[in-house]
Amino acid sequence: MAWSTRELAELAGTTLNAVRHYHRVGLLDVPDRTANGYKQYEVRHLTRLILIRRLRDMGVPLDRIEQARCPESTEAALEAIDAELEESIDRLQRSRSEIGAILRGLSAAGA
Repeated sequence: MAWSTRELAELAGTTLNAVRHYHRVGLLDVPDRTANGYKQYEVRHLTRLILIRRLRDMGVPLDRIEQARCPESTEAALEAIDAELEESIDRLQRSRSEIGAILRGLSAAGA
């Protein structure tokens, strides 16, 4: 199965400009072209684009996504990203706890 750039973008839930940008920065391989010059994306392009979009939606910077480029490094890169996300979640949960404590103190002082 082959898709055009527009079809690929729609399937991945992104825009044509995003697909073109990912080509420019080297995150997404440019596919082969047909005789009439149209790009023909394959399943591997779609799965890569979906991975890029999911990681971007989680706030992962593009340069960190680039580290997950090679098949042999994908697992290690994703594990590192996961560890960083876990640290961020822990930090945010501590911040929420501290804010909660402050709010409880303000409520107790005003009661």
